[in-house]
Amino acid sequence: MKKRLVALACSAASAAAVAQSSVTLYGVVDANIEYSNNNLAGGPDGKSKVALSSGGLSPSRWGLRGSEDLGGGKQAIFALESGFSVDTGISTQGGRLFGRQAWVGLAAGGHRVTLGRQYSTLFSIFGNYSPTAFATLYEPVVVIAGPLLREDNVVKYQADLGPLTAAAHWSFGEQAGTLPGSAAYGAGFDYRIGSFGVAAAYDNVNSAKVAGDYNRVQKAALGLRYQITPGLLVQAAYRYNNNGVRATNTAARDDLWWIGLNYQATRALALTGAFYYDNLKGLYTATGRTNPANPWQLTLIANYALSKRTEVYVSSAYTKNASLNFESLGGPLGAYQIAPNESSQFGMAVGMRHRF
Repeated sequence: MKKRLVALACSAASAAAVAQSSVTLYGVVDANIEYSNNNLAGGPDGKSKVALSSGGLSPSRWGLRGSEDLGGGKQAIFALESGFSVDTGISTQGGRLFGRQAWVGLAAGGHRVTLGRQYSTLFSIFGNYSPTAFATLYEPVVVIAGPLLREDNVVKYQADLGPLTAAAHWSFGEQAGTLPGSAAYGAGFDYRIGSFGVAAAYDNVNSAKVAGDYNRVQKAALGLRYQITPGLLVQAAYRYNNNGVRATNTAARDDLWWIGLNYQATRALALTGAFYYDNLKGLYTATGRTNPANPWQLTLIANYALSKRTEVYVSSAYTKNASLNFESLGGPLGAYQIAPNESSQFGMAVGMRHRF
């Protein structure tokens, strides 16, 4: 009898422990067939291209996140997230196993502190002020938040206090002999009251310190959103950029503006329209700094839900004075490269997204 009681007690304790902790496997698989024109193809004139691509509405990824109840309202939390390309099966983010996110932390009440590879503050705050929710097709995500929208060696604090969300982060540069060398930091907030929302954020990324000095890339953003009706949302934002890193074909100083409308036409059909305009005040080239024509982009998306987890979509964009997503302003690594004799680029994709 005593053995049975002990066994029951152990079983109950084990069940309680399981109930107080959880691990969730999740992910997104997104693929599309895309047509684009005026692509760089080894000559002065552009060529059209048809390709099967990964990530249209969302980058494809899988991940694990979990929590453990520590008592007294405290939790241990973690996230591990890996990006991949559906078309080839390879890992993205340079082949890292968990290149999208890898962090562990503590949470209590509405506060949390996390350590590891994480999103910059500007990126995480302005996901709620992005017309396409930072879709791969077609939003200039890297132009908005910078190529280091994810950073290594980060300690990040976030507070969710009713209508206010505030965050700040520091990324250790880990350069011997200097704290600011190769470091990054930022802070921001998102405040919602009724149908109205306002957000602001600032990010700074330092280069390595050489000969006692380093260069800085500074971005600041201000966003507004208003839920006009339950099915109609308008968003508008401004992003300031001052780039001291003199990389070829990279914006030195620009002011990016955007406005977007999200309309839930039916229970299944969602429509998105967005316009982006970049006041490009300086561009680094191989011969110096220039002031080229200002680029703009119009994006239109129709998304139809087949179920709660599966959608089909059509995305399109037209860009003037730059490549799609303004990626020709970010050096030679952009996915879209426009031919020298061309001044515009058009893209359209038909795809499917499944979330699990």
